[in-house]
Amino acid sequence: MANQNSTLPPATQHQGSLHDRYEIYRANAESLGWPVKTFEEWLDS
Repeated sequence: MANQNSTLPPATQHQGSLHDRYEIYRANAESLGWPVKTFEEWLDS
């Protein structure tokens, strides 16, 4: 049964914390050879 109290779509509910999402970004940027932003830079982008 779906969560009746949430207004967020299911994909948005399960994206993890900002720190989790930053770690995913950081790992992908490093693997692609991109310059990695700091957490604060990433938040502001």
